[in-house]
Amino acid sequence: MNEHVWLAVRLPQLALDCYIRGHRGKTGPIAITEASRGRERVIGCNAAARAAGVRPGMPAPAACAVAPGLHCLPRDTALEHEALQRIAAWCYQYSHQVCLPPGRPGLVLEAGASERLFGKAESLARRIEHELAHIGYRAASGSAPTPEAAWLAAHDARHLGRAGDIRRQLGPLPLEYLHLEADTRQALERMGLRHLRDLLRLPRKSLARRFGPALPGYLDRLLGIQPDPCPLYRPPERFSTRLELPAEVLLTEALLFPLRRLLEELCGVLRGTDAAVQEARIALGHENSPDSVVKLRLQSPSQDPGRLMAVLRERLERQRLPEAVREIRLDAPRLLKFAPGQQRLFRDAQGEREEGVAELAERLQARLGREAVGGITGVEDHRPEYSWRLRALGESGHSTPLPHRPAWLLARPRRCDIRGYEILSGPERIENGWWDGRDCRRDYFIVRDCNGCRLWAFHEYKPRQGWFVHGIFS
Repeated sequence: MNEHVWLAVRLPQLALDCYIRGHRGKTGPIAITEASRGRERVIGCNAAARAAGVRPGMPAPAACAVAPGLHCLPRDTALEHEALQRIAAWCYQYSHQVCLPPGRPGLVLEAGASERLFGKAESLARRIEHELAHIGYRAASGSAPTPEAAWLAAHDARHLGRAGDIRRQLGPLPLEYLHLEADTRQALERMGLRHLRDLLRLPRKSLARRFGPALPGYLDRLLGIQPDPCPLYRPPERFSTRLELPAEVLLTEALLFPLRRLLEELCGVLRGTDAAVQEARIALGHENSPDSVVKLRLQSPSQDPGRLMAVLRERLERQRLPEAVREIRLDAPRLLKFAPGQQRLFRDAQGEREEGVAELAERLQARLGREAVGGITGVEDHRPEYSWRLRALGESGHSTPLPHRPAWLLARPRRCDIRGYEILSGPERIENGWWDGRDCRRDYFIVRDCNGCRLWAFHEYKPRQGWFVHGIFS
């Protein structure tokens, strides 16, 4: 059994996907153009453009004549490079050996070591294709014992199990599929060679004399005769992405679909690097106005896209857009170490209950503002009304537990007639506060009213006299 199984993921429409992945549903005819020999030519188009007769390689003026409503967009190689870097970081959740072959729209990853987790290469390929489509990238994949053979196998979704299958199964591929220099390929075609099998039949020494050592070395790496030292990709310590919208968006509700794709892409990267985020910044770019900024803050680090999306949805409902949105940028400057807890079948553990409270607090803060949601902590003061204060949710609370006191105090003590209550226990004398001008002297009792409710009442001597109800026991 071969030591390595390489899985190649090709992105044949990467130039187009970078533009249209932010749009949901059908779009009008769109084509990506690139200057070639002084002329703009189509290098990619969507299904609507193909239905109108547009094809790759067609001059841009001819494509516009065939499809009058065609929307031509220039190829952005920097945008494609950024997308490949993010997809490589996203694939890190399936393999720690990810390679970005230079000059190719795709990547290669080692899948043999992940077989116990994700199954054979065919199963992992289907999973990656499905999940990449979910975040807006169309992919084609194939596997083989060598990286170069896997790249060629991805053209026809082939999965080769042994090095001996490379000649037989990949031999019929045309030479244009090989990663060769254009001059070398044209020279081979002038010699009458059309397929990979024709090239593999030639002696290596003859090829080396005619074309130099690069071509025989390429074939030996393809067959596994020579090692193929692919430079391994290392994900960055921060995450940043941008998405150009194919059309202007005026409503925040319409932004949820592209934002969900960006968050799922972010969380895939987080899973691959065992990281999490607690803060993220989303900038909604406009044409004539400053960016609208939405900041996400969580109570604890997370890599759950559903949790991030729930907070973001609340924030967007309060966001007012000065004009249409043309671009979305997501930036997570700090990727924190993720420490997942062990979950139970039922959410009855103390830590899991606290997680639910934290998620609720995040949503309330996103809807009402951070200042509107807080907690309570104790203050070392014997007077009940001064023994607590508000605190921020991130601030730890410290207080001495007093189980004999009720958890619920009335906003103001209510005067009462003690003859209507049954005294159960007491008194507890509180005489305090002479130094701050709020001194008091009280005797507290636990009483029960005619309905059976346990209350906390006191007899006050100073500053006023009488009986008052101050708290309610649960």
